[in-house]
Amino acid sequence: MKRTIFKRLFFAYGITLVLGFGILALLLLQLFNQYFIETKKELLMEQGRKIGEELVLGLYTGRINQNKLHNDLQVLDKFLNARIWLVDNQGMIFGVSALQDEKYLGDRISEKQILTLHQGKMIDEKGTFGGKLQEPFLTIGYPYYFNHDFKGGILIHASLPEVRKTFIDIYKITIWAILFSGLIAYGVLYFQARKISRPLKEISAAAKVIAGGEFQKRLNINTRDEIEELANSFNHMAESLEKIEENRRNLIANISHDLRSPMTLVRGFIEGILDGTIPKEKHQYYLDIVLTESKRLIKMTNDLLELNQMQQGKVEVKKQIFELNEAIRRKLISFETPIKEKNLDVALVLFQESVHVFIDPHFLDRILTNLLDNAVKFTPSGGKIMVRTSDHKEKVWVEIINTGITMDGQELKNIWDRFHKGDTSRGECKSGFGLGLAIVKEMIGHMQERIWADSFDNQVKITFTLTKC
Repeated sequence: MKRTIFKRLFFAYGITLVLGFGILALLLLQLFNQYFIETKKELLMEQGRKIGEELVLGLYTGRINQNKLHNDLQVLDKFLNARIWLVDNQGMIFGVSALQDEKYLGDRISEKQILTLHQGKMIDEKGTFGGKLQEPFLTIGYPYYFNHDFKGGILIHASLPEVRKTFIDIYKITIWAILFSGLIAYGVLYFQARKISRPLKEISAAAKVIAGGEFQKRLNINTRDEIEELANSFNHMAESLEKIEENRRNLIANISHDLRSPMTLVRGFIEGILDGTIPKEKHQYYLDIVLTESKRLIKMTNDLLELNQMQQGKVEVKKQIFELNEAIRRKLISFETPIKEKNLDVALVLFQESVHVFIDPHFLDRILTNLLDNAVKFTPSGGKIMVRTSDHKEKVWVEIINTGITMDGQELKNIWDRFHKGDTSRGECKSGFGLGLAIVKEMIGHMQERIWADSFDNQVKITFTLTKC
């Protein structure tokens, strides 16, 4: 049998509710029992005092006779619903309120009970009073005195079952109130459990839909609690999966396009050479083109393999202390030819003559190569490129700025994606596979540094950080 969230919540809360009400009922039973017994005890003590003051002492003073005392005891018996015994200072029973107790006249109570009364203390017992009573009674014994001399005591026996009957009706009403409240609580619990389980079912169903490849599925849950947060996280995950799927499709399409174009070109030239369409004196020219395209394809394959290895964490970072400024100068010199061909104005601004950083030299070489290559490619003829370093406490910021284009926020975000080439119509170079910046970002991340791009006033600035030594 499937254990749903609804059933688990309903039964778990239900059991807690039943246990809670059960414990409450037991506590109330004990409380009522104790309360009514204590109340009865206080009443008996008060009546015992009055009997001692008004009746028994009246007997000693001659104000009342034995018959009147007996009649008054019978009246009090009915009023208190209790049996009353009178004992003298020797503990002998000489007066009773009930006919069934007349057989105890002349009997003595225990020495312990006599001593308690003689010491001016009260007797407070529960039980059958030494076997003289047929059922449990609450017995209160009150001593009485005449002219400061101990004369005996008044024993009042209240039946415990009778005392308990007093609060049973109240207890029943309380139990019915608890049961009624429990039913209401169960109803509230049922709807609350439904309220919790329903959105979870929606999330489960949506997860199955997304698992089937429909990444457009979204949830609309407004519970203003953690479940709504879960639904929002689910929607964010679905958006991410949809974007990943879109990127995957674009990746396949880009790879297919970037492979098909040069391969079609190579195939056409080779077929032209083989079938004689291309004259012999042009063979070398077209073979050079085939070789160039083959090298580009090999470079793309190597870049893809390197990028995948870095993304899988298979590339080892070998950091060491390295002089940054000299590396930048040498890299700029290596781009001297394309810079002159496009008549670019290049500026190098270093915040100090020599700066040592803790990096992987191979990574730094690839990063500078890719970033400067992009800057040269996308800067129009006669444009400007600036390489600038600045001091930021324990970090060095390296900025590469080129003029000629302005990118919006979304394009700046996308430039780090594989095969993203931007709008090449704004640059003079249409070559490249869009892997350079993706590789740069991975290398920067592997060195635990940061890189970001800004665009303003018809220029693009890429900044990355390095750790100073």
